[in-house]
Amino acid sequence: MAYTIADVSGMSGVSLDELSQYVDAGLLTPAFVGSDPNDVYYEKPELLKLQQILFCKELGVEQEEIGSMLQEDPYDMIQMMQQQRIQMLEKALRLHGLIQTLDKTISHLQGEQEIEESALYEGFVEPRQRNMLLQQPSSRADSMHRPKLDEMNSDKPSHNQSPDNTLQSVQLKTKRDYLDSQEKIDGINRDLHQAIEDGLSADSPKVQQIISRHLEWVKGYYTPTAEIYRELGNLYVEHQNFRQMYDGYHPKLAEFLRDAMIIKAEQELS
Repeated sequence: MAYTIADVSGMSGVSLDELSQYVDAGLLTPAFVGSDPNDVYYEKPELLKLQQILFCKELGVEQEEIGSMLQEDPYDMIQMMQQQRIQMLEKALRLHGLIQTLDKTISHLQGEQEIEESALYEGFVEPRQRNMLLQQPSSRADSMHRPKLDEMNSDKPSHNQSPDNTLQSVQLKTKRDYLDSQEKIDGINRDLHQAIEDGLSADSPKVQQIISRHLEWVKGYYTPTAEIYRELGNLYVEHQNFRQMYDGYHPKLAEFLRDAMIIKAEQELS
């Protein structure tokens, strides 16, 4: 079916002026032109290309760079869209965390609950920094060299402590929390590895008990909805860094964890 530029503007929400800019820039060539040179028509391939343009803009790609990203081959288009999906999911997870930080801060300012100093900035960290909170060191040998928690000094400031020392104690608490978090997730991944070796299914009671620990671990950073928890599981499978990390435990762990998380989301978060 063919559509006029006005039709395309109506269904996409893109103004006629903006569509004309894409045409002039060579990003969106009409499928064919009618008897009147001003009558241009678009078909499904052009509509898909416009969608690619809009996705690129949503991800912050400059217009002059979009042309080189547009794909004609269906396979290449799928590959690009899968990558776009991962980027948007990361963005959605970050926004979800920011909303929860905002809610906690409002609650604190209203005198309803206290908020830890280190929790004031949850969601503001860059994706690469946040990934540190969602994955343990890349090699198991690294975990053997982590300092024991009881070797660290107490994080409670004394009455005569200077502002610098107070800041150090906050940083120390953050480090202790991080190390403790890594110990927890490492244990979860090891137990899931063993469950795979034992031939357990993702919906078995024992595996779901392990996933309950994983859900509680995630709640240490934000409270996920069923959809967010499911998509986090998908991210573990689709994102190269996460996939590589889970493969270090077991080549089937990423999919096994995702499947178990989907079950948990349906049972406890829906």
